[in-house]
Amino acid sequence: MRRRGAIVRLVGICRLVHPFPSTLDAVAVGAIALIAGADASVAARLAFGMLGLQFAIGAVNDLADASRDRLSRPHKPLPAGLVEPRQAKAVAVLTVALGLSSAASVGPAPLAVGIVGLVDGLSYDLRLKGTGLSWLPFAAGVALLPVYSWMGATGGLRAAFWGILPMALLAGGVLAVANALADIERDRDAGAVSVATVLGRDRAIRANAAGLAFLQLTVVVSSAASGMVAAAQATELAGVVLGLVGLKFSTSPNEQVGRLGWEVQAIGIVALGAGWLAALGSAGLL
Repeated sequence: MRRRGAIVRLVGICRLVHPFPSTLDAVAVGAIALIAGADASVAARLAFGMLGLQFAIGAVNDLADASRDRLSRPHKPLPAGLVEPRQAKAVAVLTVALGLSSAASVGPAPLAVGIVGLVDGLSYDLRLKGTGLSWLPFAAGVALLPVYSWMGATGGLRAAFWGILPMALLAGGVLAVANALADIERDRDAGAVSVATVLGRDRAIRANAAGLAFLQLTVVVSSAASGMVAAAQATELAGVVLGLVGLKFSTSPNEQVGRLGWEVQAIGIVALGAGWLAALGSAGLL
């Protein structure tokens, strides 16, 4: 009986830390660091650092939403009783410590960016979630990923790298809209505000589609102009296909299909971005 309870608690903690976006961010960081020329050890430490920080942000998110989730999402770990609040707080503290320690082991630059990313995530959890500006920390968090990875791998950023940031912000905005679309009906029922509830379902879908199309077109055209290597081209193509499939899913009124849509879009955008950075890097632009 005790063993079963421990397994249930472990499952609850795994759900508490938002495993999909946290792991995807960590994978993106590791891939970008390798593209930038980091060795496997540095890339792994950067990825683990980001994983810890994202786990902490996820845990704080659920702690902040616990009272509202009892009404609208009773299946989540805290309202379902799978994890106690004190345990969730302990998870947040432990994962912050592990994340910052891992980033610091690479150097002061990734540590500084990691702290900025943590503050950004907590501002979403504790202040901006449930407002019309909730998309902003989401977008900023995505934009920080390549900065954290590249600075950790190289110690700095070339001037041309700053041209990537607006595209990374756009990618984050696209994913923020797709994520909000998946929850639009639940948010409306709970009286919560998001970019999707502000825009309305149809306009949110159009915004998602327009942002994704601009992102994909800009990446493919600029990569082609810089002289794409085959691996980068294949990665970008996979990203485009996944993005479009995810967009199709995101138009579904079914919440589960819509959630799958934003997740597939997220994977597609990571692939698109990795291919783009590889193409620009191979051309000597980064």
